[in-house]
Amino acid sequence: MKEINIHETNAKDIMSKRPVTIEFHEEISVALGKMKEHDIHELPVTDDGKMIGLVSYDTFLKRRNIPMTTKVENVMSFPPRLSPDISIMDIAEVMLSSGYRAVPVTEDEVIVGIVSRSDLISSIPAMDILKGIKVKEIMTHNPKCVSGDDTIDTAKSLMNRLDVRALPVIDDDSKITGMVGLRDMTESGWRKKQKTGAGGGGESKPLKINISSVMNQNPICVDEDQTIADAVELMLDNGISTLVVSKHDVPIGIVAQYDLMELIASFQKTDGVYVQISGIDMEDSDAYDPMYDMIQKSMIRTGKLVKPKMFTIHVSMHSDGHDEHSGHYQLSGRMTTDHEMYYAHATDWDLLKCLSDLLSQLDRMVRKDKSKKDSRHKKG
Repeated sequence: MKEINIHETNAKDIMSKRPVTIEFHEEISVALGKMKEHDIHELPVTDDGKMIGLVSYDTFLKRRNIPMTTKVENVMSFPPRLSPDISIMDIAEVMLSSGYRAVPVTEDEVIVGIVSRSDLISSIPAMDILKGIKVKEIMTHNPKCVSGDDTIDTAKSLMNRLDVRALPVIDDDSKITGMVGLRDMTESGWRKKQKTGAGGGGESKPLKINISSVMNQNPICVDEDQTIADAVELMLDNGISTLVVSKHDVPIGIVAQYDLMELIASFQKTDGVYVQISGIDMEDSDAYDPMYDMIQKSMIRTGKLVKPKMFTIHVSMHSDGHDEHSGHYQLSGRMTTDHEMYYAHATDWDLLKCLSDLLSQLDRMVRKDKSKKDSRHKKG
């Protein structure tokens, strides 16, 4: 594979040209057929060649109570658009901030290509600056799992909360038995509606289909000491977006395309720090601004010792067992610098106090590393 420079690669170099599209007046049934036939998760919606929107499996799963005869223009979303010359670091940043997994490339409103997460991460094995990084350096530790007896709605709710697209399925011994993905659930949901004659309309009811009946029973796993280039190859060869990191058949981590996108975005040449916060519920949306302020002040202090480039944090709420809206917060954070990645976890009943604890942990790690390096330099 020819080596490429991360700072000189643009959308036009990696985009899928002549993308599959659907006209705005066509029906959802046609869209689902095209997505399945071409094995794609997102489908641009056009009006005589001009880009006007996008539909995806996630779109349909959220609106599964509507009829298959509904026109796609009534359910489409409106993604950002890329220019052919935008850098791959900027593309990763756009995808991370917007939540889209594929973004159209346009010229004069006409779609000329589309860049998906797969297109973006497929360039990693050709980048010396990235390909040698180990899986354990970027994986999400202690992944949330489901059992085969759980329902599709349970899995979907967990996916929404964690902002992931697939989950490991485990048995009573916590050993992995399969994977369940968004597409598995979407297709099963539509099949159930057609079979029961629900047709559409009416209120959306929970899907009582067990995960064991739709999951992939041959999960693809990776070792924590393998490189991310190995992980990318496995994803691309098997057409999947999530890998389980396992030890003795027990899931110890997850590597998703999202993690790889963060890594690419972290190499953006900028004076600022890219901050990504995920998992915030509507009830806590007011916390965004004070959280950003706390993180920015912390990064300024850290910047006197090292150069932080990206800070990502995921928020999850753990119920107290009586009220699903009452419980403690658990934060998982990762800070990428020029030469290191630092991880920290914190738990507290107060979200901002929890964040303060996590930032303090990271600060101590950085100072400890800096002290060790200074000592080595003095001895040398």
